[in-house]
Amino acid sequence: MRNWIVVICYCLFFSAFASSNPTRSLNGKIVVYDERFYDFVDNDSEAEVLASDLGWAEGPVWSNTLGSLLFSDVASDKVYRWDDSNGLRDYLFPSGHPPDSSPTAWRGSNGLAIDQNDTLILAQQGNRKISSMLKPLTHPAPEYFTLADRFQDHSLNSPNDLVVHRSGAIFFTDPPYGLAGFEKSPDIELDFFGVFRLSLQGELIPVFQSLNKPNGIALSMDQDRLYVSNSDKESPKIIVLNLDKELNLQGHRLLFDASKLVADGPGSTDGMAVHASDFVFTSIPNGVGILSPEGVLLGKIALGQVTNVTFDTAFTYLYITTPNQLLRLKLNEYIEYPLNQSLLN
Repeated sequence: MRNWIVVICYCLFFSAFASSNPTRSLNGKIVVYDERFYDFVDNDSEAEVLASDLGWAEGPVWSNTLGSLLFSDVASDKVYRWDDSNGLRDYLFPSGHPPDSSPTAWRGSNGLAIDQNDTLILAQQGNRKISSMLKPLTHPAPEYFTLADRFQDHSLNSPNDLVVHRSGAIFFTDPPYGLAGFEKSPDIELDFFGVFRLSLQGELIPVFQSLNKPNGIALSMDQDRLYVSNSDKESPKIIVLNLDKELNLQGHRLLFDASKLVADGPGSTDGMAVHASDFVFTSIPNGVGILSPEGVLLGKIALGQVTNVTFDTAFTYLYITTPNQLLRLKLNEYIEYPLNQSLLN
């Protein structure tokens, strides 16, 4: 086991989305604190640029049905589709708010998920709703069904990210980022920025109300633990919410405090995804970090600000959204780890 600090500087090579464009490279840095980092990422791994010049990329999700990645461009009010065969294509517009004359921008969808019925679920921060697309994935159209938009007769703030539990329940975060003025917006109706659960019966249940900017959200592989990030630069952290069999909160703890990383560069604890090994790949200041289930930071990859991450079905690639790019990083073959259960609760 290596002790921290093992710092390796190397070049992350980036290939352009269009084959006619020249290959680009970026001088990056890997900081490794724990040798288990190398079980996921090699020194010679290449991060590819799959798409550029985006407005604000977010919410990536892999679709088995399409064999493609879907992701939001919040600023353009679009969902894009990307795959190896066809590259980047428009998929859905508008994705979060009908076009109108309002000067308020950044109203597109944010987080995306696909449920057990192969339905696209969208966190529509502009519409202040959690919605489902009525059309099948193979024939997308901007026709939506509202799943949740109010709690106790008050409008939601601006749903940001979401994850679907195997039961069909939907967990989502509701910060103020889709509102003009953010937490100072006069349009805020709730007195908290919460983490919610939407039950199969359509009931909206607050799960956690003590984060001032809840953002990214993900479930552990056994789906008994809910990870939630707080993207406030004054308190960047990831917490773990333990769930009982009825999906009610059973307790919570701090998983990771990123305060010491804030000076590293732009971004915060934002979107995240759980690997098959139960290790967490997460946005951190200035890049992507890998956390053990116990909250140990194995290492980080400097990529500038990262908004969200996801995997393909086989966990072969990590797909990464930054404000204006879609990236892809090849991962090593999945290795199963024995977990220390006493540290997970």
